[in-house]
Amino acid sequence: MAVCPHCGAENADWSDFCSLCLARFSGTGKDGRTSMQGTDPGPAAAEGGLASERGPMQQPVQEYVSPGDYRALANEMARNQPPYGEATYYGAALGSQGVAPRFGTQARTQQLRAMDVILMLLSYSFLTFIILFVCRLAVGIFLLGALFGNSDAGLSIGTALFFVSDALLLALGGYLISAKALQRNRGWLIGLGCAACVVFVWQPLTAMILILLLTGEAYVPLFNLVGILFTLFLELPMGALGGWLAEKKYLG
Repeated sequence: MAVCPHCGAENADWSDFCSLCLARFSGTGKDGRTSMQGTDPGPAAAEGGLASERGPMQQPVQEYVSPGDYRALANEMARNQPPYGEATYYGAALGSQGVAPRFGTQARTQQLRAMDVILMLLSYSFLTFIILFVCRLAVGIFLLGALFGNSDAGLSIGTALFFVSDALLLALGGYLISAKALQRNRGWLIGLGCAACVVFVWQPLTAMILILLLTGEAYVPLFNLVGILFTLFLELPMGALGGWLAEKKYLG
């Protein structure tokens, strides 16, 4: 085992730099000890020399972490933990040589307050609703064209696009908010909450505003049987599915 002259950590004999402090090794001297490139050894090296005279250093045995694994871990932390996005936390690891292998790590769950969850649900559900509204408008225009053109195939395609776009966008909204929240065993619930906000908050509110602007009357839209079935068996389950998929990807 090669002992790092900077921090004293044990490394594999073939390692190019320390797996603990990322100090790069320049090579192995004639005395069999590994030296460090461009860094003053300082007191740690002096202590290492005295220890070699007294005998082998008593260092705790630790599992060797390869440079590629360390670099992959730094990338994972940068993607899932915003505080680690600064270069001071993982810049040295990202500058290491070699290609990082496939390295599966579990992201840390976050402790969120109830108000943080509510604000996150409202913001992500509103963004999902805006995209969904634009898609529905485009599909509606397509259906009107098919209706005036007496195209049965166009009506069938437009109806299919309506259901597919709703399902995919609600699943995407649940996926994104669950990936942001990182709550173990609650990903599906957060995705479900995002879809519920879209269906029960933003859609009725937008309908009320549009009716008020067009007719000047306040009207609360109610769900019919088709709307209830559509919500229970498509919109809410797809939001929960997206949240569950994000949890499985980032938390395992």
